[in-house]
Amino acid sequence: MFKYYEDIIRQMERELERLTAESFQPREPGAVTSNFWQPRADVCESADCITVKVEVAGVRPDQIRVSLSPDQRVLTIAGVRDEDPSEMTERVRCYQLEVLYGPFERAVHIPSNVPIDRDGLSASYKDGFLVVIIPKRKPEGPHIIPIE
Repeated sequence: MFKYYEDIIRQMERELERLTAESFQPREPGAVTSNFWQPRADVCESADCITVKVEVAGVRPDQIRVSLSPDQRVLTIAGVRDEDPSEMTERVRCYQLEVLYGPFERAVHIPSNVPIDRDGLSASYKDGFLVVIIPKRKPEGPHIIPIE
């Protein structure tokens, strides 16, 4: 019986260490911090587009919502990762809990100097990653006005 309590105390210590480490991580301006977890994301720019790759393993694609703000500067990825209730009831003890469940939301800020093509956005889901492609708007050349 004493061994069981030692295991609980060790798990509580590990969880407290994890929460402490997370609380000192830098946050994005305007990031949502209450009741949500934030998946990790890569944001890269190429000559043609901005690619946002978000790690959402265990989340079904129908549980993910991707939206672009009206000013076209914030891409928001939101959804829910559900935990299988049968897994929770079968547990006798846990030695490590690092996978977060429940609702998540991640805001990705798009630089204001990058013109984007709002109508060309696309998203795909493969192997636990959501990939959003934000194409850049082609610079418009001069408008030639014919002389009559």
